[in-house]
Amino acid sequence: MKSIENDLFMTHRNRVEENELKTLHPLAALSKNHTRFRGQEQDHRLPYKRDVDRIVHSKAYSRYTDKTQVVYLVKNDHVTHRSLHVQLVSNFARGIAEILRLNLDLVEAISLGHDVGHPPFGHEGENYLSALVKEHGLPAFAHPWQSCHLFMNIEPLNLGLEVYDGFLCHDGGMQGCQLAPHFGKTWQDHFAERKLKLEKPNHNIIPSTLEGCLVKLCDTVSYLGRDIEDAINLKILERKTIPQTILGTTNGEILTFVARDMIKNSYEKDYISLSEEVFDALKILRKFNFEYIYSQPILKVESEKVKRSYRILFEMLLGDYIANGENSYLEKKFLHNKTSDYRLQTSEVQKVVDFIAGMTDTFFVRTLQNLIVPMNITI
Repeated sequence: MKSIENDLFMTHRNRVEENELKTLHPLAALSKNHTRFRGQEQDHRLPYKRDVDRIVHSKAYSRYTDKTQVVYLVKNDHVTHRSLHVQLVSNFARGIAEILRLNLDLVEAISLGHDVGHPPFGHEGENYLSALVKEHGLPAFAHPWQSCHLFMNIEPLNLGLEVYDGFLCHDGGMQGCQLAPHFGKTWQDHFAERKLKLEKPNHNIIPSTLEGCLVKLCDTVSYLGRDIEDAINLKILERKTIPQTILGTTNGEILTFVARDMIKNSYEKDYISLSEEVFDALKILRKFNFEYIYSQPILKVESEKVKRSYRILFEMLLGDYIANGENSYLEKKFLHNKTSDYRLQTSEVQKVVDFIAGMTDTFFVRTLQNLIVPMNITI
């Protein structure tokens, strides 16, 4: 019976891989070329589909629901959080990838997992955490690196090389209107680029696949229009103040125009591209968002408190761990279920960084309260 079952799955697998060769773009990522750092695994699913499933069922993915995108500490059910953002990126990118004949499972895996490394309170929190780790002798904090580190070491999923590569390379999408992949990267290349990302967090690393390049551009496009809609919903902006460009002034108009332009300029090419006109229009919107949304004073009234809270929590957790080891808060709440490899190979400071970076906004505040605010004593 087992032999018949294996034959069934193998026949299906062979049929699908043959179909990929016939139907996908000549330079699309193929299932047969998928590699895992800890070795290949037998399964009825195609490998990139298995990567998607592992990401969606991970603990880190579940924490997206309370991870801030732009607006934090605001009670509004319609403001975008990380969970919605990554789904929007996946939806947008998959729609384009289908027409470009790219590997949809790889596009989805990169899209859904690329932001798990974000710490509480978005990019603002990332800046505070980065300053702290540098004070303690580590390189700067970079959320693309952290996404790879999380799914390889903290919550190891043994994903494919091209998936980790997509995580690492997803930022910097507005540094050029055309992205040509650096095909043929090895695991050795990937780890070298991880090291480079820590040394130079703003360095623009190019993905190794067309799928990774697509997600890199779609990530930026997906948040620009959505952030505008959030700002209008919160009455920070009026639609009439949005710059008039060829893209339109609603999220739907922007996504539709950009998708059609990207398909037209990337179809049957060995790169992913936007026209110069669309790229220039996106830069106008991005500049507008930074000036009128991301730097909006009304959204920054708690910034100093958040900054102080990061320092207090970081120093308390580190000091407690150094002093109390197995009886520390870090051990009881974070390290107790980690692998022996992670525990042995990770520095004390990095363990604290990993704990904080993995927190949701609410858990960050609750942890701070638990460690600082006096509680009733039960006798």
